[in-house]
Amino acid sequence: MAVLSGLGFARALQKLCLGASLLAATVATATESGYVTLTLGNEQFELPLNAAHSDWTGSPGFAKVSILSRPTEVATWERFQSLRLAFDLLRTGATTPELSLLRRRDDAGFERWYGRSESGGLTVVITERSLNDTELTVSGSFTGTLGRSDNFGQTIDLSEPMPVSGRFEVTLLPIR
Repeated sequence: MAVLSGLGFARALQKLCLGASLLAATVATATESGYVTLTLGNEQFELPLNAAHSDWTGSPGFAKVSILSRPTEVATWERFQSLRLAFDLLRTGATTPELSLLRRRDDAGFERWYGRSESGGLTVVITERSLNDTELTVSGSFTGTLGRSDNFGQTIDLSEPMPVSGRFEVTLLPIR
């Protein structure tokens, strides 16, 4: 009888291990992905998500979202290096958006361009969002005006404004 109960325990343990393996495989396949389509003037660029520097934190009702994308095409890379879009995601939409663009100058230096709702009228409109376990999928569009800043967006000079618009579709994991 002890042998039979030992076999039953072994089978139960085997099923438990199989279940744990499948769960781990599901979690391991969770990937961050997506893109940002940026429109500057009459030019449009599609930038892939930089998963190592994009994430979210919070809860289903309130999340802070940070999306970083970098060009992969050399011609685009020679013009600007990164775009960062951040906003608070509420049940009713997005608030407090910020956008920064690191742009290359003709002398090979960089310009930092920033926009926020109160400095440049930046708005973010959410078209779809879902939270599946820890994966946040969110898509939408943005529009506004960027201005130069020498102090990482603390003050934004809008005397030579740069109109900006675009859309995004990303799947993010929480801050690690």
